[in-house]
Amino acid sequence: DGATYKAIDFSGDVVKKLSVDGRLTLCNMVVEMGAKSGIIQPDQKTYEYLKSKNRFPKTMLKNDPNIKFKEIYEFEISKLEPQIACPPTVDNVKSVSEVEGLEIDQVFLGSCTNGRIEDLKEAAKILVNQKIHPNVRMIVIPASRNVYLEALKEGLIEIFVKAGCTVCNPGCGPCAGAHQGVPAKGEIVLSTSNRNFVGRMGCAEAEIYLCSPITAAISAVKGKITNINHVR
Repeated sequence: DGATYKAIDFSGDVVKKLSVDGRLTLCNMVVEMGAKSGIIQPDQKTYEYLKSKNRFPKTMLKNDPNIKFKEIYEFEISKLEPQIACPPTVDNVKSVSEVEGLEIDQVFLGSCTNGRIEDLKEAAKILVNQKIHPNVRMIVIPASRNVYLEALKEGLIEIFVKAGCTVCNPGCGPCAGAHQGVPAKGEIVLSTSNRNFVGRMGCAEAEIYLCSPITAAISAVKGKITNINHVR
C-alpha cells in the first residue's frame, strides 16, 4: 500500500542541504506514494524563504518532542545515480544509465513538481549557448506568474528561446493532457512532472518518462535520454 493515507516526514543531512524549492519537489511527490502529506521540519531556510515572500509567521509548526513513527527508513544516497521513472507508472524507477540512449521526441520542463525558479536555473545552465536537438521539441512552462517574471528578469527565458525551446505562459501545460504539448501516438516524452500513467499527457499511445530538470535539459540537447554524469 506504499504510504497510503500516511504522513511522511523527511529528515537527514541531504534534506537539510536542500533549498526550499528542492524540498517542495520532494514533498510534492508523496502523493504518488498515496500519502496525505509530506513534511520537512522548518528551519532558518524556511524563515528566509517566507521572508522573501513577505510572509512573517509568529510561530512554526514542528513535530511533537515525543512523536512516534510507525516506520523509519534510512537511505545511503551519496552514490545514487540520476533516477528516472519509466512508463507506465511512477514507481517503475531505474537509474538513467539503464535507459540511456533512448531517442526522445519531446521534453517538458515545468509543472508544480519542477517548474520553480531553481529548476529553470538548473536547466538554463545546461542550455546556455546550446541548441535543442533538431528531432526534439522542448517545452518550458514556468509554474507560476512570479516564477515567469523572475525568469524574465534573470535572463532565463532568453536562454531557453535561443536554445530553441518553446516557452509558454504559466500553468500546468501538457501535464494535464489538455494543451500546450500533448504528444502524438508513439512518441517518447521526457517530463519533469509527477505522473506518467497511460494517457496522462493526453495520448494513451505515448510513453512518458519522468526525470529531473538536469536530465531533461541535457537529453533535449543530445536528442536521447542522457546521464549528465557521462557528459561532464
